[in-house]
Amino acid sequence: MLSEIFYSECAGCGTTIGPGKYLCSRCLEDLPFVTERCEACGYPLEISSSYCRNCSSNKFFDYLFIPFWYKGVIKEALKNVKFRYGFREINFFKYITGFIDCNVANYDFITPVPSHFIRKFRRFIHPADITASNIAKKYSKKKVEILKRRKYTKYQWQLKKNMRHTNVRKAFELREEVKGSKILLVDDIMTTGNTLNECAKLLKRNGASNVDCLVLSKGIFI
Repeated sequence: MLSEIFYSECAGCGTTIGPGKYLCSRCLEDLPFVTERCEACGYPLEISSSYCRNCSSNKFFDYLFIPFWYKGVIKEALKNVKFRYGFREINFFKYITGFIDCNVANYDFITPVPSHFIRKFRRFIHPADITASNIAKKYSKKKVEILKRRKYTKYQWQLKKNMRHTNVRKAFELREEVKGSKILLVDDIMTTGNTLNECAKLLKRNGASNVDCLVLSKGIFI
């Protein structure tokens, strides 16, 4: 009787599922995993390759770990968290952390790409923070916020491609000493990679020896 009263609907197809769950077993099988990537830099691809355009781009981060494409239930979960105050999705993000295989033992810092305080005030849940916390907990490491966003920026997806670099230029500052450190930088979605690159540039120019990026999803439109 309690199961009939306290039930949930699958976020993917609307099927009735048990309380506290987010997806039915069928929709879990349909999660949009990235299956092909560049062997050199980790950039998601449609066909695996030993080298890609990202390898030769003007980037400051060293390697990308991206488990999902930004579509389907991943896209809806992120939109619900960012724009609809979706508290239910917190448990979903914790669950899918189990699918992320990223050895973090050698990193000195696990840190999220920070949000501006105005956006933090407007939005109670921040996917980059949640993902960084979940990864740190999974591997018994500590999340440390070593970056601060000092400039309020527009959403990258709202801008034309040639405006995205300018939007995040000098948007961040350091909160911790990083000289000689190996850092895992965590974010929720990658479009052109300008935000990640700006953070990595700041870290590298202040002495970080290695900056890898763990991003929950990659937009398939770029």
